Amino acid sequence: MTLLRNPKCYTDVCIDGKWYHYDHCGTQVYMLKGGAEAFFELDSEPVTENELIEQIKQFG
Repeated sequence: MTLLRNPKCYTDVCIDGKWYHYDHCGTQVYMLKGGAEAFFELDSEPVTENELIEQIKQFG
């Protein structure tokens, strides 16, 4: 699925039981950990949800 190029949009994905939040039009992702946020910097702005997931998997 293509990600919308709108900074008001976001995507949450679950990978191996961990939830990640991505605000569109950027390169930061953070893991949802019950108040303790873990930020990650993506290599580039993802265009699709699959690309986002593949970039997140590199951290884990």
